Amino acid sequence: MILTNEQLKRIIEGKPVGDYYPYNMKEYDSKPIDDYLSKVIGSLNQINSLEFESIFDHYGSGFASYVDVFCWKKDGSSSSDLRGVLWRNGIRIYLCRLAPIAVLGKGQITKHATGGSRDFLNVDIIDSLPNGDWAREVANIKKLLNEFSFQLPDKESLLQPLDFQTTIPTIFSDTPYKVYDALFYWED
Repeated sequence: MILTNEQLKRIIEGKPVGDYYPYNMKEYDSKPIDDYLSKVIGSLNQINSLEFESIFDHYGSGFASYVDVFCWKKDGSSSSDLRGVLWRNGIRIYLCRLAPIAVLGKGQITKHATGGSRDFLNVDIIDSLPNGDWAREVANIKKLLNEFSFQLPDKESLLQPLDFQTTIPTIFSDTPYKVYDALFYWED
């Protein structure tokens, strides 16, 4: 999917862009979009070797233009427990709420008795994989996203600078903004 400057501007304004429901709505409506993304995420159950969790609540505040999904191997090979802290290495997926676009790359979460942590998927690690054999899982994730008509732009496309001046409501990056910044932003 090649986005025009006008489409990128709509996305930055928090308005959906796409050829099919719910992305073809004139204004953003969280319920149908999150319902659709729930179906997309639920389809990951078809990949028997993976477990996953997702964050729909904008990290508890503000607005995230994407839903964060983290997948790890069900057999435990991508997890370890060190002194009461569970470390999971896996694949992080961002599903854009405003256009049928997704990105994925390696990620990590930790969990312990009083909380945990998670990293963010920045543009520099798009398409990177964690240690181990993840080729089959990534191929299956991409196949499922394709079945839901999601585009997975390459890193080079996402690194392109925006051709217009704008302000993106994000805590992730500063100017000059890139295409990635227009698609995947979090306003806290």
